[in-house]
Formats: sequence, C-alpha cells, structure tokens
Amino acid sequence: MSHLHVALVTERPEVSLIPILQLRPQRVVLVPCQASPQAAERLAILLRHEMSGEIEVEVCPTLATLDPMRCAIYANELAESLYREQFDATNLSVTLDLGECGTLTALLFQQAMQQCSADWLYVDTQAGVLYRMDCDSTDRQPDTIAIEPVLNVDRYLQANGRKRMRALSDAAAWRDACQLRKPLTYYLAHHADRLAALLGELHDMVHGTDGVLAEPDPRAGPQLRPGGERQRLRASPHFPATDALKVLSEARLLQWASDDPHSVVIDTLEGALYLGGGWLTEYTWLSTQEAGLAHACCEAHLLDLSVQHNHEPVVSDCLAVERNQLLFVEWLIARPGAEVCLEQGLKRLHEILDHSAGLSATRVLLACGEFDKAKQRLTELQRRQGLRVEVVESAELKHLPALLAKWKEHGRWPGG
Repeated sequence: MSHLHVALVTERPEVSLIPILQLRPQRVVLVPCQASPQAAERLAILLRHEMSGEIEVEVCPTLATLDPMRCAIYANELAESLYREQFDATNLSVTLDLGECGTLTALLFQQAMQQCSADWLYVDTQAGVLYRMDCDSTDRQPDTIAIEPVLNVDRYLQANGRKRMRALSDAAAWRDACQLRKPLTYYLAHHADRLAALLGELHDMVHGTDGVLAEPDPRAGPQLRPGGERQRLRASPHFPATDALKVLSEARLLQWASDDPHSVVIDTLEGALYLGGGWLTEYTWLSTQEAGLAHACCEAHLLDLSVQHNHEPVVSDCLAVERNQLLFVEWLIARPGAEVCLEQGLKRLHEILDHSAGLSATRVLLACGEFDKAKQRLTELQRRQGLRVEVVESAELKHLPALLAKWKEHGRWPGG
C-alpha cells in the first residue's frame, strides 16, 4: 500500500521529522504552519538526503493560520486533491501530523482530511509514544507506537536551521586523551567546590589579558602567547589547592613547586587548553559516556543557516540527543570572588539562551566558582529571573553522570 504523509510544520520542525523517519512514507507533503517557509524547505532537503530515492517531498504555500476562513479553504482544497488521487490509486493511505499547531487549525484540518480518510498522528516526545488514530473508526482506541530514536545531533540541528561543522570529540585522539586523564579530571570535578578559587585563577592565567593563550585566530587555531607562560598566583596556596597543583604538575600540565608556591608555568598548549576549561569539557564528555548517552559531541562548531556569513560560529560545550530530545550544555569557570561569580554566572545564563534561541532543548549550565560562599546562589538567581536554564554548581558537579542518566531515562532534567 502506498503511503502519503501530510505534516504541518510548526516552530518545532524536529517533531515533524519523527513520524516521517519512523514510518518512511513514499510521499510527504509539508505545510508551513507557525513556521517560516524556509523551515519546511530545510526539512525537505534533509528528507531528500536522508531518504534518497525512497521519498517524494512537496512543500506547500504557507498556511494562513490567522485567517480561519482561508485556513479552512486551504485544508479542503488539499483534502480534495488527495481524495481525487485515491480514485487513481485505490491503495493510497494518508496520514496527517498536526505537529503543534493551534487548536482551531487542528480542528479545521481534521474535519477537512476526513474526505480522504486520513489517520491522525500525534507525537508525544516526553512519553516516547506515537499515537495513530483511525479516522474511519471513531469508537476505536488509538494505536500506540513506541517512538524510535530517529534523531541524532546533526538531524536535530539541521531541522532547526543549524549545521554542525565539526566537534572536538569527533577526533579519536581527543577521546583517548580524555580517557587517559580521566582520574585527574574526575578529581578536579569532584573537588570543584573546594578548588573553585584555584581553578578560576588558572582559567584566568590562560584566558586573561596577559594570559598564556594568544588572541584566538579561527584560521590558525589556539596558540601560546610568547612570554606568557610564567604566571603568578595572587596569594600563597593552601591545602587542598597545593595538592591539586602538585597533581597537575605531575601530569605535566603545568610546572609548580612548593618552594616557590606563587609561581606557575604553563608552557604547553595541551596544558593551557586543559587548565583553561578543557578539564570541564572532558568531564562533561566522560559523564555522557558514563550515563550511556548514545549521541553526544563536545565543542561543536555550529553555523546558523539563516545567516549569510558566520564569521564566528557558536561553539557549544556539549550537545546530546536522547529519546529524540536535545540537551544543550555550557560551562562557566568563574574568577575568584563571590560577587564576580554571580555576575559572570548571570551573564552566562543569558548567553546560553541567546546561543540556543529557537531550539527546544534542555539547557544546562555547569558552573565552577565560589557560589556556595555567596549570599545568593546562582541557582536562586536563575529561578527568580525565570531563566529556562538548569544550573549545576561546583559542589554538585560530582553528580553530573547521575543527573545525565536521569535525564536520559525521563526526558527531563531532575528537579526541573
């Protein structure tokens, strides 16, 4: 039996992809609804690429959802054309996915598409269920079909007008280095609350005005600044910072000795990248592996396909897709000082919302800083301002693998 699928493309185009990639119809009609025509065109390009030779895709004019009369005429004309096709192909079945369109639009299309006996589909990504309702049997319970994991990071991003150029975690050498440094990385993450001041200062030594790294050149990549390797701590370190410095020195990521405790030498690019935040990126990736996430990538360079020139692509610390849902993770290593930590943290929260604009995702900020010593925690600021970002502060970083495992299981952030 030939299968034709009609999808109303809304502001969450990735949801429209799920039944198409799972049911694999021979023909697809995409109707832009509460979304730009470009969104439907992107889906069409993606489908033609993913199902090359298997599918015929048609993109209709944009639906006038604000004018019920025109919307009803549109739906009836589409239904009548499909009904006429069924005379020529009696084995043509039709399914209708209303996406997340408005109630009135949904009712108008449901009414019109009865002409061609279209089955109605409803995608519940939270429950992981695809509901299929037989139009000709109103007294019959809908069929429930478990949703397959058809979306990965690239499909999800492309449906939303973004393209992943590359990711640090694509390289086998980087992943191998992560595994080799795993004990050290877990040590820093599990003691992040007690080492917050030191880790913030090391981050500044790398990225500060006179830091170890030169101003980044996108074409040349990160480079050491000549003469920038010698740095000094603001104050003489005490336990447990001294133990951390000793361990980092033994790993040859920096040079430090107890007889000159203020002096720190960072003279390798590997050490600079690790101390400048790489340890938290590696910890995030290691945590995704421990939690069993199937699709995760770190330091992904993203281009916005709606922008003509992307001189500075957004670099996301970690992206993961599980149960066809996106996880968007960023980190912050704040400079020492409670007020500075809150100021930097609030700025980073807003940046995450800017960078992930348009994406329906679980947004998480991993924050290493002296937040617990502040009168006001970063999590309290986030909740009071209503920012749609989950926060994992220093003392909670050690629980990241468990938090990710719960997100994977339930499709939502624990406690969110």
